[in-house]
Amino acid sequence: MPLPVKKGQRRFSHCSVCGYFVTIFQPRADPRGTRPLPNAKQPHTRAYWSQNPPMTSTTTKSETAASVSREDSRVQAYVELTKMRISVMVLVTFVVAAALAADGLPDLWAIFFGSIGMLFVAASGNAMNMYVERYSDFLMPRTAGRPLPARKLEPAEVAIFGAATIGIGTAILWLTVNWQTAVCGLANWILYVGIYTPMKRKTWFNTEVGAIAGAMPILMGSLATTGSETVSPTITFSAWVFFAVLVLWQFPHFMAIAWKYRHQYEAGGLQMLTVVDPSGRRAGRKSVVTAVLLLIVSLLPIVEMSTVWHAVFLAGGAIYLGWGYLKASIGFAKQPNDETARVLMRKSLVYLPAYMLVLILAYLIK
Repeated sequence: MPLPVKKGQRRFSHCSVCGYFVTIFQPRADPRGTRPLPNAKQPHTRAYWSQNPPMTSTTTKSETAASVSREDSRVQAYVELTKMRISVMVLVTFVVAAALAADGLPDLWAIFFGSIGMLFVAASGNAMNMYVERYSDFLMPRTAGRPLPARKLEPAEVAIFGAATIGIGTAILWLTVNWQTAVCGLANWILYVGIYTPMKRKTWFNTEVGAIAGAMPILMGSLATTGSETVSPTITFSAWVFFAVLVLWQFPHFMAIAWKYRHQYEAGGLQMLTVVDPSGRRAGRKSVVTAVLLLIVSLLPIVEMSTVWHAVFLAGGAIYLGWGYLKASIGFAKQPNDETARVLMRKSLVYLPAYMLVLILAYLIK
């Protein structure tokens, strides 16, 4: 017979059911529920535990949840490194250029494997961009939540991820598409990571270099679908025009971003045009000039249209979209402020997908 136990006193008793020593307490309320804990009057038996299963320790649950949360957070951090929205936009330009460049039905396998390789290359470029700019990102609120400033990942982990993805992407392009596309992709990565990204701390001219790097996937798309066993891949006229359109489109687009975050860029030590000239006049002029050039260049595919109706359709779409973009650029140049920059940003986000749709319909629908 167990000895009486006073309130607050404890002793150990051997359990005949599980073979373990259990602690016996004076009855008291379970802080995690309404059921009393077992004691001398509630013996430690199978019947008792079948009716009152033991509660899992709150600490254990918390530790498990924290562990799962940390793992999920790391996975999410690696996804953030890829800047998935930008990578998808790059992929879309690659696919559109590949489809336009093909003579007849494009090689779907080349587009499929080329898209996978392109995604790896783009993911690596974005990750290494964050690696190089980790100190600047820490100083800017818009980027302080990125994996490195927020300490979600270590710099070595990001560098390894970037090296692995560029290696995988280049290998996929080389082995499944052609070596010309792989070399173009590697050149694009070097231009973006090795030249454009460091230039952002030295000169406002970085935007020009970044615009070229941002448009190079179009050349890769053309190289992916124009070659054969007997013919070397080439960059078609439509690809060169599309390349020029994307280069020019980026200037008003980025001038609007640079104006909105000019104070943060300055705090981060990045030499954007709106930092060098806080008045916004130079950024406005550049937006207008490039928007005019964009309107002209976007009409060049007319010379390749198969019918007059195709030419009229392309010209109408290009003029309508280009004029709207130019009008927003003029508004920003006249009054550089947050509202005109916001309007210009919206127009830029409409222009590019709409113009790509016009190109696809004009070239591919007979």
